[in-house]
Amino acid sequence: MGLGHFNLVELEMTAASSDFLLSICIVNWNTRDLLKDCLDSIYADPQADTWEVLVVDNASSDDSVALVERHFPQVDLIVSAQNLGFSGGNNLALQKAGGRYFLLLNTDTRVEPGALGALVDFMEAHPRAGAAGPKLLNADGSLQLSCGIAPSLWTLIIDKLLLHKLFPVFKLGRWDHAEIRSVGWVTGACLLIRRQVVEQIGRLDTTFYMYYEDLDWCLRVGKGGWSVFYYPFSRVIHLGGQSSSKNYAAMLVTSQQSLFYLFQKHFGSRHVLVLRLLTLIEMMLRSLLWGALFFLWPRRRGESGQRLQAYRRIFYKSLAERSYWAPQPPAAR
Repeated sequence: MGLGHFNLVELEMTAASSDFLLSICIVNWNTRDLLKDCLDSIYADPQADTWEVLVVDNASSDDSVALVERHFPQVDLIVSAQNLGFSGGNNLALQKAGGRYFLLLNTDTRVEPGALGALVDFMEAHPRAGAAGPKLLNADGSLQLSCGIAPSLWTLIIDKLLLHKLFPVFKLGRWDHAEIRSVGWVTGACLLIRRQVVEQIGRLDTTFYMYYEDLDWCLRVGKGGWSVFYYPFSRVIHLGGQSSSKNYAAMLVTSQQSLFYLFQKHFGSRHVLVLRLLTLIEMMLRSLLWGALFFLWPRRRGESGQRLQAYRRIFYKSLAERSYWAPQPPAAR
C-alpha cells in the first residue's frame, strides 16, 4: 500500500504561522501528576516564554483539565470528548500549532534546561534535517535506547525469534549514543520535526491508534528526501509506558496490530505474510517462557498472566482475523 492511501497527506496545515519558533505538543490521558511535572520542567527553562505549549486532553477522568486550567493558564488547552489515541490527539495540536518547529512530547518526560533550545539550534544549523530526537535517559540517569535503523525483514526476524538481546541492531544497542548520527527513526516520546516537513508529508496516520506512529512518520520523513538525526547533546528524562501500563495485555495486542499495518503500508503483502508467520512462532516462544515464569516466579504472576492472555489473543488474531493483520486506513474504509 502506497503513501497515497494515507488520508492525512493531502490535508494542508490549517494553523497560520506565528512568531513562535517552537510549538510543543503534549497528549494527555489520565496522567495528571506526570503532566504537571512535565509542564513544570518546560517552564523552568529560560527560553520557555518564546515557546508555544499545546496540551490535548484525551477525555481524561483524573482532573487533568482542571490542573492545567488552574496551574498553567499560559498553555493552549484542547479538550477532546473522546480518547483519540496518540496520533489523533497530536494531530489536533499540530493542526492548531503555529511554530516553525513542532515537538511531540510525552507527559512522562522531564526536559533538562536548555535541552529543547539545543535541539532546535541543531535543526537550524542543518537545513536538510527533517526531524531529530534527543538523548533519552531513564529515571536513574541510565541511557534509554530511543533511536535506530529503519526496519527490514532482517530486523524483523531477529526480533520475532527473540534474538534482539544478542543482536540489538534495530535500536543500535551496541553503539555508545555519544555522537550525532543520522538514523532511521527516533521515538515519539520526544520528537522534533520541521513544520515544512509536516506540510509536505502530512500529519500522523490515525490508523495507528497507538505504537509505531512515530516510526511511520520517520520513514515518511526519509522518503520525503529529509534526514532524521539523533542528537545526544540534548537530554530528556523519559519514565516510559505510564499510560499503556494501565492495561498491559491490551497494549501488547494493539502494538502488534500497529506493526502489521506499518509493514503493510511500507513493505507490502509479502512482508506481512512473513511477519504473520514469525509472529505465530514468537507467540509460541513467549508463551513457553512466560508460562514457565508463571509457575516459577509467583511475584510476577500478575504480569505473566496478562502476557499469556495477550499472546493467546495475538496468536489467534494473527492466524484468523484479517482485520487484525491487514487493517485498513480511514480513507479505504
